[in-house]
Amino acid sequence: MEQLLNSEECRLIALRTLQLKEDDDNLVLLHWQLIAGSKDLMGYMGEYYKLHLQVEHSEIEVEKNLQYFVKSLPYKNAPQRAECERKGVFRKEATIYEKILPNVQRYASRKLYPKCYYSRNDIMVLEDLAQHYRHLKPTESYTLKHYELALEHLAALHAASIAWEQQEQFNIGERYENVLIELFLSMQNEWFITGLKGIVFLAGRHPKYQTDIAQKFIKEKLYQLLTKSEELVKPSRTIRNVLCHRDTWDRNIFFGFANPTDSLPNSCCIVDFQLTKYCSPLLDVLFLLYIIPSPSRRRDIYEHCIDHYYLCLQSEFRQLGLSPCLISGNNFMEECERSRLVALIMWALTEPQTKVSAEITNRMRTEEPEKFDYYLNCDRSEFYLRVMELQPGYEEKIMVPIEELVDYLMEHESLYTQKKYIK
Repeated sequence: MEQLLNSEECRLIALRTLQLKEDDDNLVLLHWQLIAGSKDLMGYMGEYYKLHLQVEHSEIEVEKNLQYFVKSLPYKNAPQRAECERKGVFRKEATIYEKILPNVQRYASRKLYPKCYYSRNDIMVLEDLAQHYRHLKPTESYTLKHYELALEHLAALHAASIAWEQQEQFNIGERYENVLIELFLSMQNEWFITGLKGIVFLAGRHPKYQTDIAQKFIKEKLYQLLTKSEELVKPSRTIRNVLCHRDTWDRNIFFGFANPTDSLPNSCCIVDFQLTKYCSPLLDVLFLLYIIPSPSRRRDIYEHCIDHYYLCLQSEFRQLGLSPCLISGNNFMEECERSRLVALIMWALTEPQTKVSAEITNRMRTEEPEKFDYYLNCDRSEFYLRVMELQPGYEEKIMVPIEELVDYLMEHESLYTQKKYIK
């Protein structure tokens, strides 16, 4: 593992952590160790590690044991690494941590992200949030409090990005156009195109859509309607754009607790800014509400959560001295309707991958890396069929978003061919 970082880089990381000058020769690196993360931490776009440093300073008393979370290119998986390098995933995220997030944080009412102490185009050394925050345990479920905290966090991120723009009189999307590229819902992304075809494949298998009318819609219209999402994730012409995280699913949200025994959190923080974009704030809000809760739970909390986010956004505006008219109530609700298709598509795209057991995914990635890359970027039909055989209940789970998406498009087809929504 040690080839990912050398001793000089580790010493530099420690100096930055302790806020010492980088030419301070009194800091000595006694020991360092890079430990691979558990297999259930493996990501689609990287490999994860924990870095442990032991240091001492000859003149001042400092904390001797330091710990970090490390993300690297997936060196163990050649096809996956090639994809990450081709798309510039790490270059994008490293630049966001270095040039964008620190500036947004200056205007925020809370901690927005883990600090980044060192980065290259293939690796990032980050603050280990697990020392003060945690994911929910398998036995725990999201309560309304969890959703509220996450939405408050997003409101703070969004408002702070506007405050930065207002203060310096510039546009984030224009200044960082070459950084904040769309890596997800883009027709230049093989993963996305393959995912859309996968949606059509699953829709064609769904028992509900075996009628001639439904099959005709799926075969002749569904794919083209799905591609409309590429336009809908571009900077909006109908609402104030903000810096959006764009990937607020449960593994990217850490919660903080006042006491270890508390059942409800009092803070949260988000990680993973690979998909971050300058776009409509509703893409963050709806992604959260469509990806994490079950459909029945979403229906119960949807209106409350939408209202809660908007009230928090207005509160952030007031604290920052921004006009509440930047995003009016009517403007906000119209954008909810405009962005609904994107949320449904993101849910239908991600559910078939997130609902595969880690054991199955990791085995395929390790034993069949070329085949796994083919599944991700060429054709997922065989992948879905294999997992259906291996994992009981998988098909039923992934058909839920397919059904809601197809039902919605069959009812609202004309909505996404009108210039009001697609420009």
